[in-house]
Amino acid sequence: MNPILEAAIALAAAAVLFSAAVEAGAQAQVRESKQVQQRTQERAGKREIIPGSELMTSQEREDYRRRYAAARTDEERNKVRANHVKAMEERARLRGLRLADPAASGAAVK
Repeated sequence: MNPILEAAIALAAAAVLFSAAVEAGAQAQVRESKQVQQRTQERAGKREIIPGSELMTSQEREDYRRRYAAARTDEERNKVRANHVKAMEERARLRGLRLADPAASGAAVK
């Protein structure tokens, strides 16, 4: 066979394989993106509303999440939450506010 024709066929085959690999990679990225999105939505559905979060800095919210996540039992988590609620109620009181029912909205109201 002609060496130029062989090279052209090999080049065409390589292009097809490359195209297939790119397509497979793109499909894998789409699958991964959908999985991440699904996990994010599941977490958002389970995510607790932090009482008084609007009175906290982002660092305070992150610290609370770490303490809550570090609690090993429901009893420890309830204690972390109760202590936090007391602190937020006091902060709200000092600002002339009261904490709203977190199940309703999670916002402090006048």
